[in-house]
Amino acid sequence: MRKQNIQFVKRAAAGGLALSLMLALCACGADASETPEPVAPVTDEAQPEESTPDSDTGETQTTTTDEAAQTPADEDAAADESAVVISEDPASPVTITMQPPEKKELATEDGTVYYTAEYSYPVVSIEGNTAAADKINADILAQMETVRADGDTAAQEALEWLNSLNESGVSLEPGDFRAYSDDVSYSVQRADDRVISLTVNYYTDAGGAHGYTFWRGAVYDTQTGDRLTLDDLSDDPEAFRAATLAYNQELAATDSYSERMFSTDDITNGTLETVLYEEENVWYLSGAGLVFVSDAYDLGSYADGAIEFIIPYRDLPDMGFREAYAYDGRLIMPLEEKQEYAADLNGDGTEETISLYNESLYDDASGVSTTVNHLLIDGADFADAVSSALPETTWAYLVMYDLNVEDDYVEFALCGNYAEGDTYPPYSQFFRYGKDKSLLYLGTTAGYANDTANVIQELTR
Repeated sequence: MRKQNIQFVKRAAAGGLALSLMLALCACGADASETPEPVAPVTDEAQPEESTPDSDTGETQTTTTDEAAQTPADEDAAADESAVVISEDPASPVTITMQPPEKKELATEDGTVYYTAEYSYPVVSIEGNTAAADKINADILAQMETVRADGDTAAQEALEWLNSLNESGVSLEPGDFRAYSDDVSYSVQRADDRVISLTVNYYTDAGGAHGYTFWRGAVYDTQTGDRLTLDDLSDDPEAFRAATLAYNQELAATDSYSERMFSTDDITNGTLETVLYEEENVWYLSGAGLVFVSDAYDLGSYADGAIEFIIPYRDLPDMGFREAYAYDGRLIMPLEEKQEYAADLNGDGTEETISLYNESLYDDASGVSTTVNHLLIDGADFADAVSSALPETTWAYLVMYDLNVEDDYVEFALCGNYAEGDTYPPYSQFFRYGKDKSLLYLGTTAGYANDTANVIQELTR
């Protein structure tokens, strides 16, 4: 795939601004129904237009044009640069269907609920390869049997705890007892003729200060249906492990990672290696690369949440990654705040560096807090351009998202939550870096761009 060209620019940790928390997106901002103003270009050339209805279909088509820079000689190039086309990934023989959730609620005779559960899992079909699909589905069902058995144990423990409270003479009013709960769901991270990669999200609440979430990967060979281990990804597993560990250690030493970790000593004292390589199934393959996941409390606090270590596909072959599991689909890569990355964003043959950090500002006079999104491309700060495009900026994170796998561009989105009445739904605001080094605002879509369940089909202005 031509555009699998993004890489981390790894820099030594050196302190810096405190990292905003991924699990505590700022729930402030303007009403999402407002139409953002066109982005103010960094240069005088780019002047995006509003979207216009198609006379044949009646549907809204979002486009931008560079009128000031446009001449008859470069008209076709300008139109190509500004058009917003969202293409499908290459056809896949894989279909994954999520089953309706299984729900359970257990209560005592007096109506006190002591346990709830909700389980949702996928069923895989592979065109022309029923045997492989059957093997994968059998493995998923085996996982679910383990989940249900663990749930039965948790339900029994919850009932015993409730009974012990009653026997001790504690007076429980309706609603005083917090039921134990379990929630298990799957997400599709990659599904093509080579790999089917799933992540399993486990949430459990056993009456403590808060519930606990952790992740596991379930990755399969599409051709055989076999579940893959990390060793299966290379013909030289030992060298592959050493190379990926070295890469992850370099990532962990950068500001964006080290600020979320308990201690930088964990990078080299064996803790990081144990967490990422000794614990079972804490990796998966995504639209970005090989992803290792450190759950809350493993390397950092509960508030810092899960920490993902992504090794892009372009770096994996040199580490011994098997060609059989190479990826040629859409690039979808969430970027850590303040971490610098390199990619050819505008198809000019030269890689740009890109990063994002959020700055919180407080106005003493008004008592109002605001957030500035500093989007840096090759050192140029596009904060003003981002602010012009969005009705009001909030804390955000950056996602590389290739809207059209056939063109020269790699687009990106600022993802955050914006106020909509009493709710704060997620939105993604898309941008493109033009060949004239201006920032083009393309439009918005509901949901986070890196949520694989969110299939982006159109953008609105």
